[in-house]
Amino acid sequence: MSFFDKFKTGVAEAGNKAKMVVEVNRLKMQNSSKQNEVNEQYQAIGKLVYAAAEQGSWPLPLEEFAAPIERIVQLRMEIEQNLLQIANLSDMKVCRSCGSSVPVNVRFCSSCGSTFEISVDPIPVEESGEDNNGETNAGLLPEAKSEEETS
Repeated sequence: MSFFDKFKTGVAEAGNKAKMVVEVNRLKMQNSSKQNEVNEQYQAIGKLVYAAAEQGSWPLPLEEFAAPIERIVQLRMEIEQNLLQIANLSDMKVCRSCGSSVPVNVRFCSSCGSTFEISVDPIPVEESGEDNNGETNAGLLPEAKSEEETS
C-alpha cells in the first residue's frame, strides 16, 4: 500500500470518526434539553400540589396530574432511545445504576461498581401441532393404509 493510499484511508477513518462524534454530541444535547423539560414537568406537578395544599383541596384527582406525567414518561422513553443510539454509535455502554459511560468490554462500572449482566433470552419453541399456515403437521405424515387398500 502506498503512502497516499494509507493517507487516504486515514483521512476517511478520521472523517467517519468525526461524523460519529458530531452525532453523539447532537444526541447528548437532545437528552439535555429533554431532561430540562422533564424537570419543568416536575415543577408543574409541584405547583399543582402546592396550590391544592394551600387551598385545602388535597388530595387532587389523578386527572390533574395526567398530562405532566404522560409527558414525563414520553420524554424518558425518548432519552432512553437516544442513549441506545449513542451506545450503538460508540464503543461505550451506559451504566443503568449511575449513568456513566464505560467501555463495552468491561464487566463492572468504574464509577459505581455495579455489574453488567448479560441477559440471554431463551428462544421460544412452538410446541403446537400446527405449522405457520395454521394447518396441523399430521397431514404431512404418511397416512396408514387400511387392510382394504392394501389388498
